[in-house]
Amino acid sequence: MFYVVLLNLYEKIGHLIVMEDAMRLISLKNAAPEMIVGKSIYSCDGDKLLSKGVKLTNYIIKRLYERGIYDIYIEDEISTGIEIEDVINQETRNKAKKSLVEAIKDLKINKNFDAGNIKKVINKIVDELLANENIMINLSDLRSVDEYTFAHSVNVAVLSIVVGKALGYNQLRLRDLGVGAILHDIGKIDTPNEILNKPQKLNDDEMKIMREHTVKGYEILRKCEDMSSLSKIVALLHHERFDGSGYPFGKKNSDIHEFAKIVAITDMYDAMTSNRVYKKKINPNQAIEYLIATSTTILDYDIVKVFLNHISVYPIGTIVLLNTKEKAIVIDNNRSCPTRPIVRVFNDKDIGDGRYREIDLQKNLTIFIEKICDE
Repeated sequence: MFYVVLLNLYEKIGHLIVMEDAMRLISLKNAAPEMIVGKSIYSCDGDKLLSKGVKLTNYIIKRLYERGIYDIYIEDEISTGIEIEDVINQETRNKAKKSLVEAIKDLKINKNFDAGNIKKVINKIVDELLANENIMINLSDLRSVDEYTFAHSVNVAVLSIVVGKALGYNQLRLRDLGVGAILHDIGKIDTPNEILNKPQKLNDDEMKIMREHTVKGYEILRKCEDMSSLSKIVALLHHERFDGSGYPFGKKNSDIHEFAKIVAITDMYDAMTSNRVYKKKINPNQAIEYLIATSTTILDYDIVKVFLNHISVYPIGTIVLLNTKEKAIVIDNNRSCPTRPIVRVFNDKDIGDGRYREIDLQKNLTIFIEKICDE
């Protein structure tokens, strides 16, 4: 397997190197030999593809591309002191992906859907998120484009539970929301890949087939007697829109269940900020701008506000360009002013000298971020 090849490879090329709290996300196209991996990469089955601390080689970079992985966390000098933590345990995230993979395989083979293991892992996610105070999403889940469906579904569940927690849901309601969120796209199991991954705009016939996944998903879940009806309704209604422009029924505003309104937002955000076979991801700040722009038409304004309180406009570890034409790395967020984080300014010529200065943009109002850098 691919991960065995990589494990054997870095065992031959030398020991692992682990820097003390240093981590930032880069595009794989900007990766180079000798860079140090800052976060382990896993498959949907939970197998470790590449370990934190490994030095990259051209061969490893090539194999990651072949695997469909286009982003990687690295450790370097300018990211010293930065540790980007996931809001749930990596083992829990891996278990969630694996449970979903196994449940869908069983559904394809036996035409029987058992959500038992999925419910268990959702319970674990809820417990971890309830124990995590002041949640702020900074970390991106590293995923292969071929494994998008599974990783996306888990991330939508995590993001939805975060929103539900902020809305004051009790533990039982959070679990029902999480199960519905992780299974929101279960109806795509029979949608042809040539439609799911078509790079061009779908024609009317293809769009009709695509839209069938909401009803099909509900029909699959409807047969699960030990699942809440609230969880099942998410699959059916998560593409309904506030202004009635959604499907399958064209429901409006109060006719759409709140669970479905939440998943509509988290589904949209994670899809926009993820690489797909046919589409490159956009930056979190761009996705946030889109959500804000549509929060008075297709999305619920009040829920969008709650969601954005827990998403970093400029995630920690992001390289940005300031209006001073200097580069900087985001080292912390200001929750009360999310567009003005704390940054570490650096010049390319100073790398290696450690000559950096830190600026709290909330206190230095003449300096602001112009854009996120594609290094």
